[in-house]
Amino acid sequence: MSKVTIEDAGFELLEEAVVDTAEEEQTLLERIASRLILASVFLIPLFFIPVSTFSLPLSKAALLYFGIILVFCIWVIARLRDGQFLIPQTGLLASLGIFVIVTLLSALFSPSFTGSFIGGGVEVGTAINILLLSLLVFLVPLFIRAKEQVFGTYMALFLSFFVIALFHVLRFFFGADFLSFSLFTDPVGNMVGKWNDLGIFFGAIALLSLITAEFISLSRLFKIINYTALCLSLLFLAVINFNEVWWVLGLFSLMLFVYLIAYRRERESEEEAPQEVRRRIPGISLAVLLISVIFIIWGSALGGPLSTFFKIPPQIEARPSWQTTFSVAKEALSENLLLGSGPGTFVGEWLKYKPAAVNSTIFWNVDFNYGVGLIPTFLTTLGILGLLAWLTFFGFFCYAGFRAMLSQIPDIFSKYLITSSFLVALFLWVFSIIYIPSQTIFALAFLFTGLFLAALIHGQFVPLRFIPFVEKPKAGFVSVLLLILLLIGFLTLAFALSKRYVAAWNFERGVRAVQVAGNIDGGQKLIASAAALHKSDLYYRLLSELGLVRMNALLGRTAGTATADELRSEFQTLFGEALGAAREAVTLRPTNYENLIQLGRVYESVVPLKIEGAYENAKAAYDEAIKHNPRSPAIHLIAARLEMARENNAAARENIAKALAEKGNYTEAIFFLSQ
Repeated sequence: MSKVTIEDAGFELLEEAVVDTAEEEQTLLERIASRLILASVFLIPLFFIPVSTFSLPLSKAALLYFGIILVFCIWVIARLRDGQFLIPQTGLLASLGIFVIVTLLSALFSPSFTGSFIGGGVEVGTAINILLLSLLVFLVPLFIRAKEQVFGTYMALFLSFFVIALFHVLRFFFGADFLSFSLFTDPVGNMVGKWNDLGIFFGAIALLSLITAEFISLSRLFKIINYTALCLSLLFLAVINFNEVWWVLGLFSLMLFVYLIAYRRERESEEEAPQEVRRRIPGISLAVLLISVIFIIWGSALGGPLSTFFKIPPQIEARPSWQTTFSVAKEALSENLLLGSGPGTFVGEWLKYKPAAVNSTIFWNVDFNYGVGLIPTFLTTLGILGLLAWLTFFGFFCYAGFRAMLSQIPDIFSKYLITSSFLVALFLWVFSIIYIPSQTIFALAFLFTGLFLAALIHGQFVPLRFIPFVEKPKAGFVSVLLLILLLIGFLTLAFALSKRYVAAWNFERGVRAVQVAGNIDGGQKLIASAAALHKSDLYYRLLSELGLVRMNALLGRTAGTATADELRSEFQTLFGEALGAAREAVTLRPTNYENLIQLGRVYESVVPLKIEGAYENAKAAYDEAIKHNPRSPAIHLIAARLEMARENNAAARENIAKALAEKGNYTEAIFFLSQ
């Protein structure tokens, strides 16, 4: 296969994709949208807000969601101005749209619609996340229309990679305290997400560099950039040593190696080729394949010394196994077969249906929010329809990608763009199946899927359909009305998200004030302001806990200048605040066992004072918590302590026996029994 140089690549605009309009403002809108997408590609991997009370997931979600909403609003305004739609005609987008609809329906019928639809605004598996990222797949090919723009997104990603690589090189040599920004306080802290997410990102860069090196002849400068990116990414992969990345990168290198040889022979059979070209072996793909195999076999022996040298602590990420994930899904589907339990609700199904053997492990008290991988989790949360919808989308995606790769495309640069965008997107989708990716990795999977669709349009594999709606009054009225409603809806969504992010920031500030500064009053005010902006059961649960802390402090305080009546009045006020916050948390999420335990603890705190109804209400709350977390020995132990507070030793022993039946080596229960 002969290579094409960047200078000879053409970079013509795709005439079929250009809207025929003479309005300069329309062109300006499109340019703004394309620049926003380009900026997002650069910022998504490395963006963060350097404030310790603004977490990395919160920063990523804010950038991503507001960026997509802004681009979509520009698209709506552009459609209102030119009066026509431009839609790629492909089953890929249609199947993705069906997946979004099923996800929204699952959220609608979820026990907690708000939690399933938007959650805290940062979760990967919520309906809003699926909706906005799928919207990105639709928007990218409409604004990234030229080959130069697609390649420009690659350059933006490479630039982002070099910033991240430089960041870690400096931290390797100057220590974890260097450039910590109060966020990256340990050696594995990074801008992408978890340590293994960083490995997936470097793996994607290695694959993109590999395809670029094999397909096109670059200028001297671009060649230095590309090979530097390839070598650096492989070096970082060796330090991170995430075994799954080596397996997947090795598999893709093998696939590319075989493909390049087969494709070159096919071209040589059609045209005369110099002898030296016919004998050329894709050596770079072979080298990456061999490196991957070496680290698959001897990864521990090679990666261990590197991690020790750079002071990288061992990374352990606990996830349910494939078998356990499907076991929980099987039980959950018996209740919600078609639409599942709702997006973001896997943890509730895990607590109800986790295997008894889990309690004998060190993860007995871990509430897993996902299964073995993000996509397998959808079987539980989105049901049979959700999984089938995603498999249909993935089937269309793979079919379109391999069909285009195996087709004859005269323009080698177009073939490079199709192959690179498809394989990188596929690489990232694989990790959504076998792993729980961070927002960065999941967003890049959708982004490269959109770039792949743009490359397919440029390669004339996907036609574009113009649908004018201003010519017909009825169609125009309905279309304009829908566009305006969409504009209002997404602006409202942006406002709702901004309230959640401000609330989350206040909450983190409140937690830090309590834990670091010991300022309970100040922390409580900040958390209360967060709850006023966004009613979250987490916020109210912590407010209730702070109320208990202040109650205990009051009980341990001597009267001093305050009279007994004043102390009693203050205690009643604190008790009422703690009880009200706990009840509000239960009202917001009645199926969350932690809220019920907190409510029980508030009532339990006044059981020794012989308050009427306190014991009964505490016991009722703990009994309800056990229904939602039946395998938890800790709740039985809490119930035993309640009985001890009531001086009912027989009932306490009975609850301890239940705790030990769930976890025979439960040390705390054994110690409490001895007492």
